[in-house]
Amino acid sequence: MGTAEPQANPPVEKPTVSLEKPMAGRLPEHQGNPSEQQANPPEERSPEPQATQLKDESADQTIDRPANHSTERIADRLEERPSFAAPPDYPADDFDEQVTAFVQRNSGYYLRKWSKSATPAKDIGWNWAAFFLSYFWLAYRKQYGIVLLLLGVWIAIDIVNIAFDLEVNNVGSGLFCSVGIALGANALYYKHTTKQIDKINRYPLERSLKLKALSQKGGTSFISVFMAIGLLTVYIIINLFVLFPNFGKTDIQFGRSESGSAITGQTSVFEENESIHYGFGFPGKAGDIEVILEIRQGSDSKVVDRWELKVPSDWPGVIHRFDAPKPGDYTLKIVMDDRVISKGKFSVKGRLA
Repeated sequence: MGTAEPQANPPVEKPTVSLEKPMAGRLPEHQGNPSEQQANPPEERSPEPQATQLKDESADQTIDRPANHSTERIADRLEERPSFAAPPDYPADDFDEQVTAFVQRNSGYYLRKWSKSATPAKDIGWNWAAFFLSYFWLAYRKQYGIVLLLLGVWIAIDIVNIAFDLEVNNVGSGLFCSVGIALGANALYYKHTTKQIDKINRYPLERSLKLKALSQKGGTSFISVFMAIGLLTVYIIINLFVLFPNFGKTDIQFGRSESGSAITGQTSVFEENESIHYGFGFPGKAGDIEVILEIRQGSDSKVVDRWELKVPSDWPGVIHRFDAPKPGDYTLKIVMDDRVISKGKFSVKGRLA
């Protein structure tokens, strides 16, 4: 009889365990045996993003953000902006922002003008405000150096005009000045603006402090306009009471007759032997004078007659007459104390047959 071989132990069936991942906020229905869970580990899955909590130290508040989000501090990204009107999206050192802070009123106009050229400090343009206000526009925009320079130029022109007898027309020179300022206003203001910005940028100031300093240094000022009016008044006083009485001269008026203390029938063209009436005022104190009549021949002049008049010191002016000389172009000069105090030009035509 044969012996029976022992049979191998049959395999033991292990209970299956549900490995479903529980939903957030819900417990699993069956945990299973821990040892069995180790024997049959669940399939590894990539973890889903979990919500992490970041604390904003500046605001002391808890903010939920995804785990892979940048953890930079909000206070580092949001900085306080200045209270005055400046473009909100410019970086701290942007030139346009600094120009806006400095120019303030109508800053957009100047930014457009300057951005159209590679050399705005040299370009010739046109500024209507500078044309109509000229000297006062310079003061309004706080360009004090140019205001003082302009006053000095005016005084120098007056002195040269008197010394060399240039006969500069004040109305014409004023119009020329207005046109010149209007053509160069934008370039002048660009130089002034960039110069002041460069001065502020030399100091290591924070952005808000830098823009505040620019706004205080720049902008517009009506007080400066009143100061400019005061300086202009001083200039007029110097002309009326210093330059004009001591060095100035008046114009002679010519006419065919006189009435009371005025010349009537004013003209500068006469016929030969016609009676010429002339009048003038003293720029300063009156006194004895010499009348000199010169004929103009091209660029030269020749004295053809002269006479003296005794004038009381309290007379404001003189009205006199003489007969027209032969045809030609003439200059009449009034000389007192070896200085020409008044003069005028006239012409004499031959009589018609």
